[in-house]
Amino acid sequence: MLAVSAHLTDRDRELVRQVARHRVLTTDQLAALRFGNLTTARHRLAVLVRLGLLRRFRPRREVGSAPWHYVLGPIGAALLGQEDRDEKKWLPQVRADRQLALERSQRLGHMTGTSWFFVALARHAREHGGGELQSWLSEQAVTERMYLSTWDAEHGPHPDGLGIWAEGDRDICFLLEYDTGTEHLPQLADKLPDYAEQVRHQLVFKAPILFCFLTPRREQTARRALAATAASRELQIATTALDPRVTCPACGPTWMTLRGGHEPMRLIDLGEVLPDPWRVAREQKERERGEIAGRSQSLPGDWDDDDEDPIPEGPAPQVSGEGNRLYGGPDRRAPGRTAR
Repeated sequence: MLAVSAHLTDRDRELVRQVARHRVLTTDQLAALRFGNLTTARHRLAVLVRLGLLRRFRPRREVGSAPWHYVLGPIGAALLGQEDRDEKKWLPQVRADRQLALERSQRLGHMTGTSWFFVALARHAREHGGGELQSWLSEQAVTERMYLSTWDAEHGPHPDGLGIWAEGDRDICFLLEYDTGTEHLPQLADKLPDYAEQVRHQLVFKAPILFCFLTPRREQTARRALAATAASRELQIATTALDPRVTCPACGPTWMTLRGGHEPMRLIDLGEVLPDPWRVAREQKERERGEIAGRSQSLPGDWDDDDEDPIPEGPAPQVSGEGNRLYGGPDRRAPGRTAR
């Protein structure tokens, strides 16, 4: 381990961690995340495979050859376990049976497609500036953080990912549903009642749900199916038709809200018409604190703590669902950023 660590750069360590977090990433995706060109990426990734930090495979295709798909290697699992001070944390990922099952999984294309959505955002931010992908959680990470029990995880909806995209002094947190066109429309629409049920219990499900379709035709038919579902009225939904491998999800006015009759808009502008649940919670909590402060100032000087209806001490009560916040503390914004 010490011999391997001596040859690693900070970029190498970050690449290994990215693969571990998202289970599988392709050569092109890793190149887009951390390299200036594809050739350099291929050479360095080959070194990481040779050192045992990563493993790779090529899934079979009817026509042509697939790109290399990278998964965590045994030395990579040991390295991350050492950094995280939890030697067993990443070991399940390197089991041969699990990696073989992933290689043969029918969901492999869906997983890499979902990753492309976030990779495209990160690539745009790195190459062009003007934006930042502040958070990217995989389906597994979202599930682990949102559900407190196995029963809830098995019966609740599973977003394909969660992200926070920021531009200037604005940001938007969203749940992603990435559609490859293989799911029947009734199955797609049947997800909405489960989302609506969770909205009543968890703040995170009040975030906009973004449906990404690969073709305009699929988007049009899916929008009709989603709008016809009664549960869609309780949710914040927007859709787009794009292939994130070639089109950045944040660059143009490609997003349309399911309701409201708004013109197509950019990703960051969705935050203006689909309210940020964390901002609403913060504003409500600030109002409650203001009311408590106002009541405290209006009390007579001889107020007795034993009198009826005392002023509650300590912080204001938590807004329902706020304990499920995934990032930071009371504010997701970076230091120095102002509220919208």
